[in-house]
Amino acid sequence: MASTALDRLLRKEQAVSAAINAALSAAFFALVFGFAERPLAMGAPDNFAIDFLPQGLMVSLMAALVPSLLVRSRLRKDGRVCLSQGPGGGVILREVLVAVLAGCASAALLMTFALVGPLDGVSARAALAFKIVYGAGLGLLCTRRTLVALYGRFFEGAQA
Repeated sequence: MASTALDRLLRKEQAVSAAINAALSAAFFALVFGFAERPLAMGAPDNFAIDFLPQGLMVSLMAALVPSLLVRSRLRKDGRVCLSQGPGGGVILREVLVAVLAGCASAALLMTFALVGPLDGVSARAALAFKIVYGAGLGLLCTRRTLVALYGRFFEGAQA
């Protein structure tokens, strides 16, 4: 597999992660808050701000773990990495943990800004749009950072 093919694989995994995490963010928003247009309180009773924590945790976890295992499987299938090469389970776990900590930190920052910021609430449409963009962006960044950290030597010109 040529390096450009690996670069395409990296871009594909980032795009897939962004799309899946945007869709899941919208779905979970609908489950928690519904799609009815109404104002959502940052704190009680809606707790919109606090909802960033589970979203940041799950998006970063899945955006780091799933693509890491898929790319490792693909590199092994293509003969680029054998069982004794490339990252093992412990290294993957460490990089996933770094992504989860970063995702939770970003969620905690957003939650803090939402709770102490000038707004007491936000419209459901604006909240949904923000959640979708946050999920897509966090998914893309966690996927890229983790894949480059684990497989960067295989990707031409990739930077963490």
